[in-house]
Amino acid sequence: MDTATLIKSQLLTTKFFVPTAPGPLVSRPRLIALLNQSHKFPLTLVSAPAGFGKTTLLATWAQSLSLKHLQPCWLSLDEDDNDPRLFWTYILSALDQQQPERFTPLLMELQTQSVPSNHLLTALINLLAESTEHFVLILDDYQVITQEQVHTTLLYLLAHLPPQLCIVLSTRADPPLSLSMLRAYQHLQEIRTEQLCCTAEETKTFFDEAMHIHLPNETVQEVTARTEGWLVGMQLLGLSLPGYADPATLLEEISGDQRYILDYLTEEVLRRQPQEVQTFLLYTSILGQLSASLCDAVMEQTGSQQMLHRLERSNLFVVSLDNKREWYRYHALFAEALRYRLEQTQGDLMLAFHHRASLWYAKHDQATQAILHALRAKEWLWAADLIERKRLPLVAHTWGASHHALALLQHWISQLPTEVMHARPLLCNTSAMLLLVTAPFSMLDSWLDVVEATLTALPTTQMQQEQADLLGAAICTRASLRGVEGDGWTTLTLCKQALSLASADNLRLRSQTLLIQALAYYVASVNDAKAGMQIALQAVSLAQEAGPPALTLNVMGSAAVFMTVAGQLHEAQQLTQQAMLLGQQPGGLISPEMGYPSSLRADILREWNKLDAALSLVEEAITLCKQTTSLSSLIYVLYGYSVLLRVYLSRGELDAACSALQQFEASGMSMNQPFYSLTHAHFTIVDQVRLWVACGELDRAIRWAKNLDLKGLHSNPFVREREEAALVRVLLARHQPNLALERLERVLQKATTGQRWRHVIEMRLLQALAHQMCQKEMQALDALSEALRLAEPEGYIRSFVDEGAPMESLLYRLRRQNRKHGLTPYLDTLLAAFQPESKAQAEEPAQAYQLPEPLSKREQEVLQLLADGVSNQEIAQELVIAIDTVKRHVSHIYSKLGVHNRVQAVQQARALGLFDESPDIREV
Repeated sequence: MDTATLIKSQLLTTKFFVPTAPGPLVSRPRLIALLNQSHKFPLTLVSAPAGFGKTTLLATWAQSLSLKHLQPCWLSLDEDDNDPRLFWTYILSALDQQQPERFTPLLMELQTQSVPSNHLLTALINLLAESTEHFVLILDDYQVITQEQVHTTLLYLLAHLPPQLCIVLSTRADPPLSLSMLRAYQHLQEIRTEQLCCTAEETKTFFDEAMHIHLPNETVQEVTARTEGWLVGMQLLGLSLPGYADPATLLEEISGDQRYILDYLTEEVLRRQPQEVQTFLLYTSILGQLSASLCDAVMEQTGSQQMLHRLERSNLFVVSLDNKREWYRYHALFAEALRYRLEQTQGDLMLAFHHRASLWYAKHDQATQAILHALRAKEWLWAADLIERKRLPLVAHTWGASHHALALLQHWISQLPTEVMHARPLLCNTSAMLLLVTAPFSMLDSWLDVVEATLTALPTTQMQQEQADLLGAAICTRASLRGVEGDGWTTLTLCKQALSLASADNLRLRSQTLLIQALAYYVASVNDAKAGMQIALQAVSLAQEAGPPALTLNVMGSAAVFMTVAGQLHEAQQLTQQAMLLGQQPGGLISPEMGYPSSLRADILREWNKLDAALSLVEEAITLCKQTTSLSSLIYVLYGYSVLLRVYLSRGELDAACSALQQFEASGMSMNQPFYSLTHAHFTIVDQVRLWVACGELDRAIRWAKNLDLKGLHSNPFVREREEAALVRVLLARHQPNLALERLERVLQKATTGQRWRHVIEMRLLQALAHQMCQKEMQALDALSEALRLAEPEGYIRSFVDEGAPMESLLYRLRRQNRKHGLTPYLDTLLAAFQPESKAQAEEPAQAYQLPEPLSKREQEVLQLLADGVSNQEIAQELVIAIDTVKRHVSHIYSKLGVHNRVQAVQQARALGLFDESPDIREV
């Protein structure tokens, strides 16, 4: 046996075999596409921590290379390959297996050298350059190579590599191969952790096809996020699933202490590290982010910067967070595994580590992290101190703090022991304020009781102004609860008390208190909308003086809503105009807090029949409301959807209106019942009934009315008033006008006394329709006239038009009656807003429908008078004919149009374009 044959026989080993997958494969075409570009680069570096599927990916790709006329040469490396001669013997043998005997002379020459010489490497380069074949040399697990001479010789080859060979390195740690130089010359392609992480689609494919486990899409998304696309983590999780009847329990298994993941991490990663590395990993695992200074503080030693660099070079599941390599983090599962191991082995040290971290963060003005670690250290008093400091800039009041920040603040407070909280009235009040729209009122009252008991126990002479302001804020919060419940007089008493405690320069608290006081006049038992509107304007003035635009915009929005309830549309429109100017930010940006007043402005535009403008504005307003940073934003979003519902109802787009109502209901699910009842009744209950009736779902409206009668109307007078109005609409839809009139009488009197003129207008219109249904035309016209008297100064339109054809008929009749005394411009405007599509048809008489039997001239005159709401007796007097003749003409008209009553005849005639719409006939 010659030397060459002997060498080859000794090297018959699995090191050259492309490994088969240790388990089921997942197709990853996006990564294969990247590897297919490897022939364009001398070196392709596949670098990622353990378990990201590097070997499996390369093996899958290598098996496809023969189809691309590339010769794959695989070499699996281990620690023994650090001998330079052995390393190069394996490389040459891997090449020789693809082209037998071609590289044998170099193999024999190598056996005479202790270290491969440049001469040998040059000979290899020349031999490759002469080849017509192209090779891909795949070196798997290169991180085991630590011998500098191996790195040096490989770098020499890379520097002179001919196009016939490209090298692919799979490694857990970046090799010392002058990567920056290779990048500069574009000789390097890199596939790193971010590319190797499984996408949600790949995760689903893996579980479906490889593990034969079918998971819901939301579960797939959660698995991908929690594992950060870590393939081996998903494989191990998949192996654990057969022990569970319900795959949904997978989510409970995705944690660092899951037995398979923990075993893998400790055995494959931790156990292989030097003791100082293991200690560093364990002790710093309590940190969400790592910096040298912070790690030094936690471990009470120095040298952390060098250790972090070492961990990064070794790919020990550490990720650099900035270009300067100052901040890092661990892979989430790796960190959980480390913390679990630390807790099991040295749990008594964890509290000390968290305390040291808290002190470091506090010293560096990073309050959020300081609080987090103080709570984990169970240093309750220190944590409470930090939270109080954080609270002052974060939430001086509910406006101006983000949802995330406020939720975080509440989460912190909830972790403090009761005895600590009871000694901190500031935090008790903050907790009540944060839970105002989501928690039961009994819970809020209990927090406020603690605040008041603590502060009122102090002698008056010892109470500082800051404490007085705090007590005033607590009383103000309690006032808002009583206002929602409808106890107006208690609300006013509490507001007066809060104002007496608030310092003169605490404009924010004073403004908020006045706004709650104004609310009492609208939605509680005080029943004086005009007085409430004036107080709301005072709140606006104080908010403007206080300064923050967010506060001012929110108060302006609330004040404008109060104005519309009082029927003052023009004043409300002017206030919203001021808000829109205030909400303009530099660079053309719009303040999110402008969403609330913009929604109101859209509702005013809708009332003025500017439907396109209203729709565009309210859609923009809802988007802004969702971006607002106040606790009240949930109420603002609900108001936006209520306006959107009304706009779509006015446009006749019922499907879109249903969608808007569903969005309203979905958005309000997180509110507590008192606040949701108030907002639902105030904003949508009447329009919800209108929508049900318009959609032909009268049964649904009837069921709602019966349920309401069973449980009783709301205790809040304002909420009860809106429920009454909705019930009246159900009665009218059921053709029960007498019952509707009885109900209207009570609610109309309350709304009139409270000067809620917008509601009074609505109720007068319903009253008119009820009288019309009872064929009491005189009473109907009287009620309609009263509505017109109230509505005309503010330009109401849609309140009339949205009541449909019966209202149009009444308006025509009233206009004919009023024409005897002069012009009727407002009535003309209202009537012009009805049926715009039929008017467009009337302007094109050539396209008018031709009846099989046309109407006579006299029948056309009678039909026109019917449309004007004139009675048969009045028609007879107008045309100087007998009443029986009028009835005969009306009967002929009904027969020719195929209808059965006056309303149907008018509607059908308009739809067919039979009316002469010229000014001399209808004066529109």
